[in-house]
Amino acid sequence: MNRIVINTLLYFIIISTLIILIFPIVWMLLTAFKSTDEIFKIPPTFLPKNFSFDAFSYALNSDMPIFFINSIIIAFFTSLITIFVGGLASYGISRAKHWTTNAILMFFLASMAFPIPLLMITIYKILNLINGLDTYWAVIVGHMLITLPIVIWLMKGFIDDLPIEVEESAYIDGASIIQIIYKIVFPMTKPGVIASAIYVFVTSWNEFIFGLSFTTSTDMRPLPAGINLVFLQEFQYQWPEMMAVATIATLPILLMFLFLQKYFVQGVTAGAVKN
Repeated sequence: MNRIVINTLLYFIIISTLIILIFPIVWMLLTAFKSTDEIFKIPPTFLPKNFSFDAFSYALNSDMPIFFINSIIIAFFTSLITIFVGGLASYGISRAKHWTTNAILMFFLASMAFPIPLLMITIYKILNLINGLDTYWAVIVGHMLITLPIVIWLMKGFIDDLPIEVEESAYIDGASIIQIIYKIVFPMTKPGVIASAIYVFVTSWNEFIFGLSFTTSTDMRPLPAGINLVFLQEFQYQWPEMMAVATIATLPILLMFLFLQKYFVQGVTAGAVKN
């Protein structure tokens, strides 16, 4: 009887948690099919009385496709460069047995505590001096700044577990350090690399403040900043259109997790079974 009660309670907690997590997504999707009048109706309706695709049509025929492409470009190159730089840094920190490596790690950890507006002002001034504002690279640099410490910490944990004898054998056979890293170390830490890449991509895809501050033209704005400037006006909020764009913007992340969830789970749980 006690086991039945406990199992029932656990299932109730799990189902309640799933409902709480899924409800905002369902509400977003249903709102995209409503009219503006129905959204502000009291009492509110859960299901749309008349399903309308006008919000999706407006989103696809506006500047949203440009913002969508910009976010893909920025998130892709942010992930690529961050994994490249973070992989080199984590390998050097892992293999360099010196007291300074702990200090470097603590520096990366402490950098995560810096206020983002403070860092943004400094980067903004530097980019302004070199005429680097309103470009993809301006936003990419900002996104690398907030994701690189996590990537270094995550990938270092994977590299620490690799047997150094494999690298020594490759070095004896004539392989260079770069070849050892990208032909031996990275393939052996594939779950960590993919988990880090997913984290960087999702963070870059959802980031708002750098995209809003470092870009000024429509051709360069990423999706979060574009949604804010197009749909959130001073006296008007286009909620159906904004929810339609948010639904479309969710699809790439959803597909990524569907196809790469195995590697992501391996990456985030690999350190849970260490002795």
